[in-house]
Amino acid sequence: MLVDSIKVNVNKKDAMKKIFTKTPLISKIIQFNNKAQDIHLEYIEFKVLTYQIISKKGSINFFRNNSKTFNITMIVNTYSGYSESVDDAPNTVKRYIPKSCIKKSKVDEYQIIEEVKNQIFKFLGKKYKSDLLENMNIQNIKLIEVKSIYKPYWVANYNGKNIFVDA
Repeated sequence: MLVDSIKVNVNKKDAMKKIFTKTPLISKIIQFNNKAQDIHLEYIEFKVLTYQIISKKGSINFFRNNSKTFNITMIVNTYSGYSESVDDAPNTVKRYIPKSCIKKSKVDEYQIIEEVKNQIFKFLGKKYKSDLLENMNIQNIKLIEVKSIYKPYWVANYNGKNIFVDA
């Protein structure tokens, strides 16, 4: 499957060192230095959502409201549901990835879009209410673009638990 992917920067040997440092010391001693097994590369889907926000500054005269338009880019991990606002989307390269290496998402795309929209609305509403000098009202939040990118992770099995390391 041809997808946009973030470049792999960590090789397998370095990933094994990081995984070994992530395992607890007590576990290593009690379990006779068991090592992580089945180290392989998996890709997790991230959604890059770009929203256009239109807000108007309230004034005494109803017809002379100043409108302001700006964009917010959010990245959402479809496996864990974690979202974060970024200035620019990460650089990606086109790559063929087998479907077996792609981790299945736990969150539906429609839920992601609506939840992020609600988070932006709440955040900006709180921001403008706390700022007494500006009386801004959010008029519209519109989704401009949805893009899927895939981030690589080294995954290892350590006593039945998966350990993830950025690749």
